[in-house]
Amino acid sequence: MHIVDEPIETIHVYMVREEDKQPYTVLPLLAALLCLAMIAGITVYSGQHPAYEHQTLTIPARFLPLKVFRAEAPIIPTGIKTYPATYATGTLTLTNGSVLSETLPQGVIFNGVNGVEVQTTESVFIPPGSAAGYGVATVPARAVVTGKGGNIQTLAVNAVYGTALYVRNMSPFSGGNGAYSVSYQLPKDRQTAINLARTFVASQKAQVLATLASPCKEIVNNEPAIVNLIVNCQFAIYKVPSFMRVSAAKLVGKNFLVDVSFIPPVKTVWLR
Repeated sequence: MHIVDEPIETIHVYMVREEDKQPYTVLPLLAALLCLAMIAGITVYSGQHPAYEHQTLTIPARFLPLKVFRAEAPIIPTGIKTYPATYATGTLTLTNGSVLSETLPQGVIFNGVNGVEVQTTESVFIPPGSAAGYGVATVPARAVVTGKGGNIQTLAVNAVYGTALYVRNMSPFSGGNGAYSVSYQLPKDRQTAINLARTFVASQKAQVLATLASPCKEIVNNEPAIVNLIVNCQFAIYKVPSFMRVSAAKLVGKNFLVDVSFIPPVKTVWLR
């Protein structure tokens, strides 16, 4: 048998240690962030919605000096009274130069100056003239048209009636006016003014930062065209610590019953 000597081959074997697998870190990181967010949310919510305690306190009232409010309001009349036009009236003097008497019926019209006409309102008898003098009579008359135009002056009527009868007004006519209206106060007008003055006082009272201790007392001064209102009021105040929030307050006698809410102070516990 033929033996063949072959060269010896050296084989080198190297042992390489595998690296350790890194743990998966994303999920724990997300969980940590979520926890932090929850803690922050709870902290913010707790800051915005603290736990309040509610109590009703009895606090002595401090009564302020008497406060006086004043207000005025005009009385505006709403009543209206209308007066009709009137006739000017006066007296006519009739002089008879005839030896015969004469009678004038009611409603005879005589012309005056500026076209004004006057009319007798009664019939009249005029005696005759004689050697002793003229026969004289007077008769009431009025202007034919209403208004101030009928207020004629003396001798505005100077006329001859017939042949021997002279007609004159020896004094002015007066009383003629056109139709007119006047306003006057009704009982409700004064009450309206009082209510308006009370509104002014109410706005003044609303500016007082205190509680009304008792009903106010009113004094109304009645004047012809204005209402003068004087109101006397008694107020009271109370004081609570600044960290308390007041939700309601009621004055009972000399004390206030005050509903308050507040955040109780943190209690510190010392451990040994």
